[in-house]
Amino acid sequence: MPDLSRAAGAQLALSLWAWSAGVFYPARALKRAGIPIAGSIEGEEPIGVARRGLGPYFSTRYREPVRLQTPSGHEHLVEEFDRFPQVYELIVRPFSEPLFDEALSIMKRYLPPQGRALDAGCGPGREVREVARLVPHGEVVGIDLAVGMVEAAHASARAHGLDNTAFFQADVGELPASFRGKFDLVYSCLAHHHYPDVEAAAAGIFRALRPGGVQCVIDPGPAWFNALSAPLCRLGDPGWIGFRTPGEFRMLFESAGFDRTGWIPLLPGLGLAVAQKPRNGARRRTPASSKPG
Repeated sequence: MPDLSRAAGAQLALSLWAWSAGVFYPARALKRAGIPIAGSIEGEEPIGVARRGLGPYFSTRYREPVRLQTPSGHEHLVEEFDRFPQVYELIVRPFSEPLFDEALSIMKRYLPPQGRALDAGCGPGREVREVARLVPHGEVVGIDLAVGMVEAAHASARAHGLDNTAFFQADVGELPASFRGKFDLVYSCLAHHHYPDVEAAAAGIFRALRPGGVQCVIDPGPAWFNALSAPLCRLGDPGWIGFRTPGEFRMLFESAGFDRTGWIPLLPGLGLAVAQKPRNGARRRTPASSKPG
């Protein structure tokens, strides 16, 4: 089985690179030419996002990575990631970079000046660095259960001169109590399919957001792409749990208490699932699709 997993991992990496070269970059060119290539928006986008962000807080208090004091019980899912944080970024970057760039062009709408964002599965920290540059008077907090990833992300942020960042080893399903109500935006890029308890994660992220705050999940979504990629991911992606369709994302978010929920296609096979925390505590149900897909 270890040999099979390594072979599947190598095949997964090659598949990511091939999809990037053969699909993502041509699709981006068509998109910029005004040709729709990834489908239409489902549901609703966030509205009335705060004009002023929450500003720095964690980055002024935690200059070094904060480690878990009590094991979460899910550490076995991230053992592989602890072994090669720098190599991981090299492997996934050709795939994740164009995808995150597309997502960030939309997420900017939800990130106010002096915004405070949480990267819920930061890995080696490339996305943290990108967002931190957008909020020079705010901050980005990166969390990951793999301590090797947290330390690599912290070192990389400091090497790039980004001191408006802070890093915590944390399980997204058991976020620190100090995170409650502390973020304008919570996002994740290609991390949600690693969450072992998506209901606990959604509930924790809901608590971590300020009223009117927004959650953004960048991940696969269309049923055809999930069916195509799941078999290889099951064997070759360490800690892979499972993909969700746009309708399943929306139902998950609504069950956690979010108000406006939606799915915004980015590039073929992947998109941005969005959800907004009610601004005044009054929850208006939005009809998520009852049919996964």
